Amino acid sequence: MSKIKYVNLGDLNLPVFQAHRNTTPEQIKEISESIKSIGVIEPLIVRDTDDGLEIVAGCVRYHAAILAGLKAVPCITMNLDPRDAEVLKLHENVKRIQLDHVDQGHTFLMMMETFEMTEKDIAECSGKSISYVSQHISLVRLDNELTAAVKEGSISFSQARELMRVDNHSERQRLMRYCQDDGATIQVLQSWVQDHLRSIDNIPSTDPISREYTYGQESSKISYICEACDKPIEISQMRQVIYCPVCHKSIKDAISDEKNRLSSKTPE
Repeated sequence: MSKIKYVNLGDLNLPVFQAHRNTTPEQIKEISESIKSIGVIEPLIVRDTDDGLEIVAGCVRYHAAILAGLKAVPCITMNLDPRDAEVLKLHENVKRIQLDHVDQGHTFLMMMETFEMTEKDIAECSGKSISYVSQHISLVRLDNELTAAVKEGSISFSQARELMRVDNHSERQRLMRYCQDDGATIQVLQSWVQDHLRSIDNIPSTDPISREYTYGQESSKISYICEACDKPIEISQMRQVIYCPVCHKSIKDAISDEKNRLSSKTPE
């Protein structure tokens, strides 16, 4: 069984690849305050290299310990080659300390390129599905602007995953801007993407949803038809309300009854 030993912070080296790329100073400070109070509860995992001890898991704790004024931290030294070290990092960062979607994509891509691992290999190591791994690799490979939008939170990963179905860069960017500027829901975005793919294949739309909005290369604004008044409304003015199926049907029936009542009063 590996023993815990205290190692001077100056004797530890950071790895070349760090999964947590955008840890904020505020996050480091918060952890450092905890370390000042109760110390480093979980030892860092390190491995011997030609250049000395390299941190395998615990880079954030390392930075926080320095900020807290510690001289040494508890460590467990493991006999790991570079590939095994990255697999252990994957378990630490994907399963236990959740990486964001972009950092996961970079981690998966690094493992594929550096260690010639397949998507199936990475999926088995991380406990994720092959499609999950593939989608995250595509996210960081396909489009830098799309990657940045997910990183900054202006679009969700679900929206990015839908946008990745659009091969044309200009069209993908245009739809992404609608999501950012007008707050399009994933359901609306799926309709736009489906409409775009149909236009490429010259397949007429059979989806009633796709006929309920105005979509086209010449449109500066995209509108959706209101279910109550049948008038077009810009996406930025839309309001999303969640109903159960029973209530939704009751409301639509009430709207329909009111329309029929008003129609019967209209003089011919």
